[in-house]
Amino acid sequence: MSSNQIAVFFIVSVILYITGALTSLASFSSSKWSNRLANTFALLASSLLTFLMICKLIYSRDVAININFNTNIPFLAIKFNIDNLSAFFIMIISIVAIIVSLFSYTYMSHYFSKKNIAVFGCLYNLFIVSMVLLVSSSNLLLFLVFWELMSLVSFFLVIFEHEKEDVQKAGRIYIIMTYIGTACITAAFVLIAAYTGSFNFTSINLQSIPQGAANIIFILLLIGFGTKAGIIPVHIWLPYAHPVAPSNISALMSGVMIKMAVYGLIRFIFNILPAGDLWWGVIVLCTGIASALIGITYSIASTTNIKRLLAYSSIENMGIILAGLGIMLIARASGNYFLLSLSLTATLLHTLNHAVFKSLLFMGAGAVQYSAHTKNMEKLGGLIKKMPIASVFIFIGCLSISAVPPFNGFISEYMIFKMIISSISHFAPSQSFLLVLVLMVAAAALALTGALVAFCFVKFFGISFLGMPRSKEAESAVEPGKPMLVALASAAMLCLLLGIFPNYAIRLIDSVGSQLINLKLLATDWSQLPSRYYPADNSILSISSGLIAILLVVLGGLLLLVVMALRKRTSIERYNTWDCGFTKINSKMQYSATGFSKSLRIIFRGFFKPARDLEITEGTAPYHIKAGRYTTSTVKFFEKYLYQPVVSNIIHFSRKIRFTVQTGSIHAYLMYFFGIMVLMLLYYSFTA
Repeated sequence: MSSNQIAVFFIVSVILYITGALTSLASFSSSKWSNRLANTFALLASSLLTFLMICKLIYSRDVAININFNTNIPFLAIKFNIDNLSAFFIMIISIVAIIVSLFSYTYMSHYFSKKNIAVFGCLYNLFIVSMVLLVSSSNLLLFLVFWELMSLVSFFLVIFEHEKEDVQKAGRIYIIMTYIGTACITAAFVLIAAYTGSFNFTSINLQSIPQGAANIIFILLLIGFGTKAGIIPVHIWLPYAHPVAPSNISALMSGVMIKMAVYGLIRFIFNILPAGDLWWGVIVLCTGIASALIGITYSIASTTNIKRLLAYSSIENMGIILAGLGIMLIARASGNYFLLSLSLTATLLHTLNHAVFKSLLFMGAGAVQYSAHTKNMEKLGGLIKKMPIASVFIFIGCLSISAVPPFNGFISEYMIFKMIISSISHFAPSQSFLLVLVLMVAAAALALTGALVAFCFVKFFGISFLGMPRSKEAESAVEPGKPMLVALASAAMLCLLLGIFPNYAIRLIDSVGSQLINLKLLATDWSQLPSRYYPADNSILSISSGLIAILLVVLGGLLLLVVMALRKRTSIERYNTWDCGFTKINSKMQYSATGFSKSLRIIFRGFFKPARDLEITEGTAPYHIKAGRYTTSTVKFFEKYLYQPVVSNIIHFSRKIRFTVQTGSIHAYLMYFFGIMVLMLLYYSFTA
């Protein structure tokens, strides 16, 4: 398929999204038809985009696709440029949108008699198309327009159930953090335009940005995009927004929206900013590792809400992706081409993998909420008997995110761990002890994070799906509808295929590397480079996920044969398990989510500061207790020690200056305007 054909069909797909939004509004009188039309057009447009972007990455990887529209608006050229980096992220958006649209056919039915589905369907299509156009923009201002559209539409989707108080609080936190991030991005873009004299990506001269200004722009971009990505400490909107948003929107937000921050960082740091110092990479690496470790500990220890658990887990995975970006920056600054290519491949592969398995898990959480009408793990249990098919797919998602081979989470996390180890072997002889120490700590922290992720999802699946039902809601849960099961099955199959055949995804990523850094991990003959670029012991780190899958199947089959052979020779006697002498076991005798994570709260008690409260209602005598209520809580460290003091000081300062600035006198207000005009005239007179 030629580049012109791809451009035409790209415009068609955008029109399909807009048509889905408009037809959803037009059929407002029927929630059922609004939902069908919105999801059908989104499904068609996303399927077309997936096909187009794969064709672009395979057959048209050497040329960029340009789509231009004439406009008289100053500085705002409506130009779209789809290079390989844009195509890769559009592919991720469209793949997740296909799966989520299938899921939404049935999932949205429980809102039919309660909410306006027509508006939701319109916003849903606008949300997807805003992300597609965002990564296609070739102009700084156009990028900001679609960034703002994406943020606003996602805000309205988050507060879809706006009548609830917790939803309103989550919406306020989300929109505030969004505009803090947007302000930083805007400031960075203003500096870029001021030094380069252009708003177009292709017209920006890297050499025109001095190193001091580049450092400031880098920090602003890291804070701005990091806020959308949910990295520590600007993460606080995620654990509030995800639990209250509809689960299909959570799947899109965690699966692809926060990846727009990854796209922004790669695009602007590698395409616009000159190569920085090593400290750029060290800061990004340390921030990523801290986000991964703190995010997963919060996921385990501080919540029983399955969607909040997944939200904190998204912080952890974005931390891993950010660690990959950190190694990319370190490799770029030091001129290590092999490490740069490997880290780009690992980072983009984990971006794709996380989009798939996290959307699967959020849809799984939505299926649980749809069937059991609760998100609280303490009220779940035994769902594997009530929802056996959905449970299998959700279990695959748990294995994937826990980096268990042969699923997709394993190969990308292994590659990131591999590149950190490779970087240690490269920098140890030549660089400072401090850099090597940071890399060693990062490798150890990443290994610890991997163990904690497995612990977290043993808790998630074990408490929610195994054991006995803890409530009437869990007891009455049923298998979700067929479209939801098809969506879960599609995502689960992708987790398996991307894990067994990662080379196909890596070949697509290689097309990105050929344009972005002019290197290909698979095609480059690394043996021709100096030995310091290609670690001699790198071969011992190689691994085949396909071979692992074959070995697991063979070993599983042998184990099954052994079990069947032994079973024929022995008699079977059934006993109650762990009944401790009780004749009847009930749900109160099994582990709770809080009890399961107690050990971690004890280990990290200095950070979480856990508290316990026991309320006792006495009966006829002090020792005859009528009722007891035992509750535990943990401190939200960053909210208590960072955000609350800042907000309190801002409010206090505002109240102090209110009486000075807002005097109520028109004369004072005129003096303010006069003073500002004088300052502006002085500024222009000195800069002219």
